[in-house]
Amino acid sequence: MGRTVSFRVINNRVQFKCSACGAKRSYPIRANLRRKNMRCHKCGAITQCLLNRRIINRELQSGKATLITSEGKEIEVNIHDISTGGGIGVDLPVSAMRSGVVRVGQNVRFRCMWNSRLLGSGMFKVVNSNGQRVGVKKIVMGR
Repeated sequence: MGRTVSFRVINNRVQFKCSACGAKRSYPIRANLRRKNMRCHKCGAITQCLLNRRIINRELQSGKATLITSEGKEIEVNIHDISTGGGIGVDLPVSAMRSGVVRVGQNVRFRCMWNSRLLGSGMFKVVNSNGQRVGVKKIVMGR
């Protein structure tokens, strides 16, 4: 199996470039697809493709933080990545995931002991939950 390569998806099409021979070809991609193994039309090598639909890539950031729910429950989480648009990807502990403490649509806050300015002091809304991975987006308060 070939190596894993990230490709940008624009208008549900990806410009595939073979990691073995460098051949290029444009392919249509289904809207909900995130990974795909693609075979080169020229040399037949298989490349594992990560399909990126973001305009600006997320910045990988790892570290521990405390997630505080709207009910006041504190959960230690692992930060996975941060986007410049105010989104954060965190990994929940298995016990918090199973108990359903964090739900989509819920407002949460963060406390980060090692860098207090990293996450700020504002509120975040949980926008997706996929197993232990939870995505939150910063809430912009109206004036």
